[in-house]
Amino acid sequence: MSKKSKPSKHKKTLPTSTQQVDQQIDLAGQQIFRNDYVGAVETCQRLLRYLPQRAPQRAQVLNLLGIAQSMLQNFPESYEAYTEALTLEPDSADLWYNRGVASRFTSRFGQSLRDFEHAAELNTERELKSKIDEALKFSQKMAKESLKLRGPDFTLDQLIEQENYFQDGLKLMEAGEWEEAGMAFQRSIELGDVLPQPWGNLGICLMMQERYDEAEEAFKRALKIDRKYDLAKRNLAALPEVRRTGPPKMVGIRDPFKGSKLKQSITFLQEK
Repeated sequence: MSKKSKPSKHKKTLPTSTQQVDQQIDLAGQQIFRNDYVGAVETCQRLLRYLPQRAPQRAQVLNLLGIAQSMLQNFPESYEAYTEALTLEPDSADLWYNRGVASRFTSRFGQSLRDFEHAAELNTERELKSKIDEALKFSQKMAKESLKLRGPDFTLDQLIEQENYFQDGLKLMEAGEWEEAGMAFQRSIELGDVLPQPWGNLGICLMMQERYDEAEEAFKRALKIDRKYDLAKRNLAALPEVRRTGPPKMVGIRDPFKGSKLKQSITFLQEK
């Protein structure tokens, strides 16, 4: 998922003092300001290897890492950085806001709403209120549409659980854990069978396990929900050849936001 890093001009030795840690944190902030997001990721990852798990600067570094990863459109990595940061600073409105952005771009619409609600509750700065209110309004709309699609008794907690299962499945697919990924997609489907994507990805997982009849049924189910769903169309058409030759060695996993022109629409908050 991540872009390849170019060789850094800065020394890659680990910091050895609080002063050096602060210098490296300042460097990461400057790299983000200069749009050197790859360099910022390298700097932050180097700091995280050095800093103890409960170090006071760790949340600040994770916040910078989350910003840099998002600007590279590595949204799953950004989400993970903010999630860890929030375990260290659960009362930070900035972190809740930033994870809300990352949640949105990993299609976690329920979690995005919950995150922006936390940001609104915790925020004490007037100049940030408008940004949080705008994000909250948009997330309320997205979550409302998602809940409506699933039926009147479907709750926000169920939506968050379902979306997390789907993202877990994608992560397991990337690792080549086809059986475990398929189970995650099945759990997502069991919570609400309304979207073609879980079925399409489940079909791939089954195909990679050479469970071709089940894969065919999964692709057909995806197309029954959405007859224009391209992933299922292509894989269903390719299935006869796959049956003959065996599953491919690699499968490309498409991130719907990767490569899109989003940078100008992404706004993050940095702690003062």
